Amino acid sequence: MIKWVFGLSLILSSATSAEVLGDLFGTVVDQNKKFVVGANITIEEKSFKNGTLGVVTDSVGAFYFKKIPVGKYVVLATHIGYEDFVQDEVIVSENGNFGLSLLMKEKAIFLAKTVVSASRRQEKIINAPASVSIIEKEEVQSRPVLTVVEHIRSLPAIDFSQTGLSQASVVARGFNDVFTGSMLTLTDNRISRVPSLRLNAYNFIPVINDDIERIELVFGPGSALYGPNSANSVMHIITRSPLDNQGTSLNVSVGERSVRRFSMRHAAKVNDKLGYKISAQAYSGTDWEYIDPVETQARNVALLNETDPKLVRIGGRDYDQSRLSSEIRIDYRPINDFSAVISGGYNSASTIEMTTLGAGLADGWVSGYYQARFVYKDFFLQAFNNWTDAGDSFFLRVGDPLIDRSNLTVLQLQHAYKLNESQQFIYGTDALFTRPNTGGSINGANEDDDDINELGFYLQSETSLTEMLSLVFAGRYDKHNLMPDGEFSPRAALVLKPTDYQTLRLTYNVSFSPPNSNNLFVDIVTLRDVFSTGKLLQPVLGFAPNFDVRAQGTYHRNTEGGFSYARSTDGRPQFRSPFAPLAGYSSDDLWNMNDPSFTNVMWNVGRNATLAQFVPSFTALVAENLQSAGQDIDTAQSTAAALSERIPFLIPEQLTGLENYLMSLNLEKVANGDALPFDVVNDVHDVPFTRSTTTQTLEVGYKGVIGEKIVVAADGYRTVTEDFVGQLNIETPNVFLDPESIANALAPGIAAAMSQPDNDQIAQAISVLDDTQIDGIVEGNSNGTAIDELTSIFVNGAVGLPYGTVTPSQALDPTAIMLTYRNFGKVTTSGLDLKLAYYARDELVLNGGISLIRKNFFDNVDGMADIALNAPKMKLKMGVSYLMPNLPLQLSSKFRYNSGFKQNSGVYVGKVDPYSVIDFGANYQLPVSFNLRFTLNISNVLNNKHTEFFGAPEIGRLSLLQVGTVF
Repeated sequence: MIKWVFGLSLILSSATSAEVLGDLFGTVVDQNKKFVVGANITIEEKSFKNGTLGVVTDSVGAFYFKKIPVGKYVVLATHIGYEDFVQDEVIVSENGNFGLSLLMKEKAIFLAKTVVSASRRQEKIINAPASVSIIEKEEVQSRPVLTVVEHIRSLPAIDFSQTGLSQASVVARGFNDVFTGSMLTLTDNRISRVPSLRLNAYNFIPVINDDIERIELVFGPGSALYGPNSANSVMHIITRSPLDNQGTSLNVSVGERSVRRFSMRHAAKVNDKLGYKISAQAYSGTDWEYIDPVETQARNVALLNETDPKLVRIGGRDYDQSRLSSEIRIDYRPINDFSAVISGGYNSASTIEMTTLGAGLADGWVSGYYQARFVYKDFFLQAFNNWTDAGDSFFLRVGDPLIDRSNLTVLQLQHAYKLNESQQFIYGTDALFTRPNTGGSINGANEDDDDINELGFYLQSETSLTEMLSLVFAGRYDKHNLMPDGEFSPRAALVLKPTDYQTLRLTYNVSFSPPNSNNLFVDIVTLRDVFSTGKLLQPVLGFAPNFDVRAQGTYHRNTEGGFSYARSTDGRPQFRSPFAPLAGYSSDDLWNMNDPSFTNVMWNVGRNATLAQFVPSFTALVAENLQSAGQDIDTAQSTAAALSERIPFLIPEQLTGLENYLMSLNLEKVANGDALPFDVVNDVHDVPFTRSTTTQTLEVGYKGVIGEKIVVAADGYRTVTEDFVGQLNIETPNVFLDPESIANALAPGIAAAMSQPDNDQIAQAISVLDDTQIDGIVEGNSNGTAIDELTSIFVNGAVGLPYGTVTPSQALDPTAIMLTYRNFGKVTTSGLDLKLAYYARDELVLNGGISLIRKNFFDNVDGMADIALNAPKMKLKMGVSYLMPNLPLQLSSKFRYNSGFKQNSGVYVGKVDPYSVIDFGANYQLPVSFNLRFTLNISNVLNNKHTEFFGAPEIGRLSLLQVGTVF
């Protein structure tokens, strides 16, 4: 109103008295010589007769007052996060132009910065009701990393596990995974994960370094504002608007491991209201190598026994990576209160990606998005669609194609309402529609029933109780179309600000993570014929009794979901067997443990399999002994063969008193190549339909500046996680013959058979076993009889085979070993994140931090399984940055230490050893006339080869040199 009154007075004054006028203009920069955009510039004539007039600085920090009355003025510049600037005695003369250069200083280093992710609105970081970290564009552009997520690796709370040249699994405060999406990742408010898999594939995000304005990290649960799947923090990548940042940048990078990369960004304005941006990058490199023993074993079997070209792809790793991406963005801002942004992106990548089912080769995997967002005053409206196509990708352990043509569509609406200076509200709604399309390769039998719809509503209240104390309450309700009940996520925060540069915070958050598409719908074979029973026994039986390993989600059409087991009258679980056709039954039929008739079916399978292996060895042994006694080769071999034909008559076909017991496949032992990779189990437990995991976190935080040189951020937290969705776990044990019961029944039977007159010759020949030592076959004890040696051979042969699987009635494959997900447990984690920065002087900055977690592994929770955070108890990170005086050269170094941890992530179960690495960086800016910038980044400069995730390759040094220009 004052502005318009002042303008009207000028018009009237000029009409009546022809008042003398002049112009006033200028620019505003900060202490780093950067333009201050959006600063409020107010001028007031010192005689106070003409009121005040104000403008806002444009994209280059400029302001202009045209045709104002001559006189002496006071100029006031204000901007959030900066100290107010006042310049007195500014004289505007008749028909003259007066130019000003205003220098604004940030109120406090780091804490004067603004963020939008903590409360989904712009606010100073010092006031944010959450633990927040920011990576500014200067730091982003000074590090030529291969993926955007590498910029946050040095933050204390971040658990960063590099799994390849450009691949990484990243979360905050634990609960990492080889196939993780638990940290909500946004790019310009758009969810950036792979649609149906809920995977944060950071090398699939098409943004380039030169396009990033800043990266915001909000630690702790975020469901109250951001909805599902934000229990482990939020990372928000914010890019630059072409209306505020124009120009063209080109970058060329070369490095070790044959890394080559080119990137470009071009932004321009059509006019003051309309701008556009295009960006692109191309990358190639050679990944570190890793040999998966499970892939090797499966590949050897496939090459020897199969002709299907698909199967020889098993273990066929291609270590040459490539990537091509591009983005386009159009901004329209007709007035300050309204803006519209339309954007789209594309990414194509070929790389090796770890999954909880084993690694996959992403061959020409493409993904992209379309996004439209609008802001009008306090209204925000957004719609976007993420899509993906896995191309010719396949699973490396089985060779099966990995098909994924899924998409995610999201609609969002938000409004902020300010009741008065001390009270405001933020409220909105989100709708997420996930449409998996895996062509039967991942979701198998569930392919037509796997749509997911999620709808949420939220409200946040922010109240300034006093000038120092504020209170935040938030609540959100979400409904998932496959969950029986809705989810409520409350949030509360009490923020105390005793000074402008000190903040204490107490927060309480409840978040939830509904089961993902894999938890519910996965249906895929992860290993075929895992025990090689099909290959071993097909020549003997005429068919292949395979035991596959199959992952299956807990959703079932037309049922309540979950898995339940059938039991016999004595309460023991029943089982199914691929050998049932030998008894005239189907593999779908159930059998009781210790069933007399079927245990003899088992025994005959084991007996025949052992004969098939033992008879050729025995024939060769007898022939060798006969030759030593003077027989010629042909006679010795003929005699040995004739004797061997009598061996089956020594081994009874029917035994009494045989018993069964259960053993469960141990994937860790499989990975280690153990000969008998099983654990004894006594029973099985029903698996309920997968529910949401809930997370409650109580957090105390401090942010502040000490002595104007030291910035401190400290956060202590306690998190209770309930109904944890565990890793894929084997829930179906296998049925074996008890060795003691076989031995007790077999030894008398062999003795009786050997005493028969028809078996005199073979009994005499068998006696050679009593004095024979053949590793893995026989260990003679020279006790005067071969009965115990022969018994031992057939007992060991029979008990080494599985004969059935205890599978639930809902199993899609009745005899396969089933991997599935289970909700269980209530675990409590607590920790401390501490971050320090010391600004010794303008050119020297020291920073670092430590993150501590009290407990990162929970044994046998609920008697079901182990829960691993897959993260170290301690992470220590330190860095230094130095700007050479009188030389445009900046040097930096960072030290990272991670303590070791136990890992349990899908099929990858093992241990990660402690490691420490040092990174180095350098930036050199040539004079303006050359307009070139050289940037060097050396990760792991000492080449300390180490593994950051079990099942991933050893990570060595990677040097990357980038040459860039801007015009």
